[in-house]
Amino acid sequence: MARTDLSRSNHWIPEPTDSQVIAKVLQTSAVESLARKVNMTSDALRVPRFAQDGVDIVAEGALIPQKDATLDSVLLEANKWANRFTLSVEDERDAIVDAFNQFKLHWADAFAKELDNACLGVTADSTGPGTSVPFQSVYNAADSASQVVQIGAAGAPVALKYEDLNDVFGTLESGDYSGNLVVVAHPSLKSQLRNLKDANGDRVVSVDAALGAGVPQIFGHDLVFSNGARTSATATDKPSGNALLVVGSRDHMILGVRDGIESAIADNRWEYDEREVKMRARRAFAVATPEAFVVIEKVV
Repeated sequence: MARTDLSRSNHWIPEPTDSQVIAKVLQTSAVESLARKVNMTSDALRVPRFAQDGVDIVAEGALIPQKDATLDSVLLEANKWANRFTLSVEDERDAIVDAFNQFKLHWADAFAKELDNACLGVTADSTGPGTSVPFQSVYNAADSASQVVQIGAAGAPVALKYEDLNDVFGTLESGDYSGNLVVVAHPSLKSQLRNLKDANGDRVVSVDAALGAGVPQIFGHDLVFSNGARTSATATDKPSGNALLVVGSRDHMILGVRDGIESAIADNRWEYDEREVKMRARRAFAVATPEAFVVIEKVV
């Protein structure tokens, strides 16, 4: 049954863009910081996608050919992440650390990890909004396009090699999706990536000190780490499956932003000297083109 969202009446307060909570999400979630964001004004939105039809060379004075544009779209459906907790007056007044803001930061951290896992690492087909597999992940989409490369085997892990990365980038560079590439890897791969060298002995992962940003790069493309980049049957903030390294076009990684992150406080437990606090965010996600991604799955 449809429900009316009385957000403002229930005193939902959006987090300011410069708050610690938003900074925590952007720092923790690769998807929040990298994906192409689309603002949603309803719980479902179709994002147009143009399928390439080529282009013609036309002589001077000649008839310009007409092409029928092939338009399609991907569907974004908002899913809600939300929790509530009880905050006592004593905790508010006596704690050395602001208990409310500490909870918000903890929730934001868990939300960021679970969102990344849902978007990047869930292996199962989507079961729709409001479920533990809310949308198709990059892993699932890439797997359907035969673009998941497994390194090693169960019980017989092997180290990541330079050739593995080179082959993955070669696959994308030989297609139509080599622009605006980004790399997202699980932190457990850091040590192996730091030690990777090419045939000349040069390290594969580099940091351009001249920029002062300290952003690691692979073959000139930004490298971002995410705790959600592990395989999992369902979305979780603590995935325990195989570590992933995702290479793909951020233009084809679409994040729908419907609401939040926002919080609300209800003084409905006055007889206990307690207040109930809620946190929530609504997000949607879609892979525009599966062929725009290649995923390395390091089997353990």
